[in-house]
Amino acid sequence: MAPEPNTIDRAQVNRFLRRKGLTANADKSRAEHLQCFGLAPDVVFDVGVDTGTPMLYRAFPNARFALIDPRPESRTALTGADAPRDAQFFETALGATNGTLTLTIPHSAKGEQGAMASLRHRTDRLSAKFTKTETRQVPVTTLDSIAAQFPGRVGLKIDTEGYEDDVLQGATQTLLRTDFVILEMSLTQRFAGLAPPSQLITRLAAAGLEFRDVLRMTGDGKGGGAPRLMDVLFTRWPAHAPAPTTVS
Repeated sequence: MAPEPNTIDRAQVNRFLRRKGLTANADKSRAEHLQCFGLAPDVVFDVGVDTGTPMLYRAFPNARFALIDPRPESRTALTGADAPRDAQFFETALGATNGTLTLTIPHSAKGEQGAMASLRHRTDRLSAKFTKTETRQVPVTTLDSIAAQFPGRVGLKIDTEGYEDDVLQGATQTLLRTDFVILEMSLTQRFAGLAPPSQLITRLAAAGLEFRDVLRMTGDGKGGGAPRLMDVLFTRWPAHAPAPTTVS
């Protein structure tokens, strides 16, 4: 029997993809996927807001949210159609210590690229596509300082264009009560002074948070198979699981 119009023959699609060296994976950047881990944070810190993270807001509708970004333009995430119900905005960058740093905001032919704003010097091939860069002096504080205002269990998302490890360094106390972390992990040397993936994994493992899933992966932009970055989910290891063994 022929398939119904407008339906997909999954077996045929999978055969076609395999011939091309590809596989079909579920879209994990969705609230429903995040909810399947049984997480229930009291407060979620969205670090590096840009235009907002609707998947996160939908996954935890009853949580309080602290939206943290040095660009005042990101304050619009409080009033958008997907805005969290209970949220507060903090106009600051996060790092290992308090201070002031230079935020570089690239512009392309399409205008300001706020999602690519960084406290680090970009060294990857994307920088050649920018028409200009804008710099701003921005305040820097630690996540521990802000999180002290929010009691309870914590969820954390970090997308700071190469500054993720610095954010974690300033969150040592907060990580002790954190149940999940979603962060952008660079797999190529995209920025000067970038921490390697092992450093991020080791720092989170020391706080009891383990690598659990890859929510999104971005290719190298040249048609090759090597990934450039990925959004990784870390959660606590189940309490009843065997303790990690020490490798001699």
